[in-house]
Order: sequence, then C-alpha cells, then structure tokens
Amino acid sequence: MSFNATKCETLTITRKTKPLNHIYQVDGHSIVKSSKHKYLGVTINKHLDWKDHVLNITSSARCTLGVLRQNLSSCPIHVKTKAYQALVRPKMEFASAAWNPYSCEQVNALESVQRQAARFVYNNYERTASVTSMLQRFEWDSLATRRLLNQGTMFFKIHHGLVNIPFPTVVIPSLRLGRATNTLSYQPIQSIVNTYRYSFFVRTIPIWNRLPQPVIAATTVSQFQTLALPALRDMATTPTHQSL
Repeated sequence: MSFNATKCETLTITRKTKPLNHIYQVDGHSIVKSSKHKYLGVTINKHLDWKDHVLNITSSARCTLGVLRQNLSSCPIHVKTKAYQALVRPKMEFASAAWNPYSCEQVNALESVQRQAARFVYNNYERTASVTSMLQRFEWDSLATRRLLNQGTMFFKIHHGLVNIPFPTVVIPSLRLGRATNTLSYQPIQSIVNTYRYSFFVRTIPIWNRLPQPVIAATTVSQFQTLALPALRDMATTPTHQSL
C-alpha cells in the first residue's frame, strides 16, 4: 500500500501561545497544517474544544430537519416524531459521551435544534407558542440530559468490563464515602484546565458518584439507563449542571 502524502494533514494541539511551527515532509511533499480535523465522525480542533464539532452537527441536523419539513409536513405526529428520533437526533448524539460540551452557547445551540423539531412535529410555528410545553407533552428529555445518560452508560460499561476500554491509572475507587456517594464511587479528579476538567473520566466521575445505590447496582445496561434517567434529569436541571 502506497502512502499518499497529499491527502494527509497535521494538527497541532497545544496551549502554548507560540507553538513550534514545524513543517513535516513525506516523500518530498510538505504535509499541510490544519486547525481542525474530523476523526471517526468527531471534529477535533487545535484547542480541543467542541465549537467546530457542534457547529458541524447542528448544521447537518438542521439540513435533515429541513428535508423532513418538506416531505413530512402533512404526516401524523407519531410519524414525524419517529423521523426526528431516527434521522435528526442521532446526528447530535453520536459519540456524545466523548465530546459533551460545557459552554452554554454550545449547549443552547444543540437544544435549539430540538426545539425547532418540536415545532415541526406539532406543526406550530406561532411566535407565541410555548415550545417548552410541546417538549413536555412529547416527554422529550433535553439533549443535555441524554448526553449525561450516555456518559453514565459508558462509565457503567467500563466499570463492568463490557467494553474494551480500561480505566486510566488516575481513576481510583474512593476510600471515603460521603452522604452523597454510593459504595462504588471513585475519587474525583481535580483540574483547573477546562480541556481536562471536562474530559470524559474527570467529568463523569462526579455524575457516577451522585447516582443512588440501586442505580449503580444495576445488572444490565438497559436497567441502569432506566434507573439512572430520573436522577440525571435532576442533575441536568440544577444551576450547576454545566460543571458536571
């Protein structure tokens, strides 16, 4: 297999204000530098934030939602609901356990797509209409809540060895249990750098520790998700949910 250097890019991830600017060459071709790159469906940029990824997936989701409006506007509510859940929402949730955003701007950008979908399903575009009431009537959880569930589910799978992902050495079972922790809690990891502070393990451990004992004692993934969802709804609606 030949190596095509013209199809390659380099992406430098650093917090330095003046990073080293090295030009890599392969077979006499200079590798083009890039500020972002899509890897396995997730757009990673040089700052390791999720601004570009959220922009890409919300744009794609809105385009798909627009197609549904053109073709399914006269369909019953249950048909449009299934279409949204099958074709639009997965675009905004793929691999969300890894990239769950923490900024209000990005969180609201994702939620705005679901709010537009609620208007489409209910066929109500009046400016005075309450989209919140529509969402409650549909019993749609916020996308923020669903991302917390995805994070907790992945942590549950790793904890029970259901996926081939080991815990890093910094993830250590907690030796002291507080009132708000369960018997399978882990020691929180401290960080002042947002890139690390909101990474998967650092961010998910506090969520896992706050889950009630019956939830973390679940024996199957589906049972865990059913039991965890009510607790995660409360976490997602608290004023401090962005820090989870």
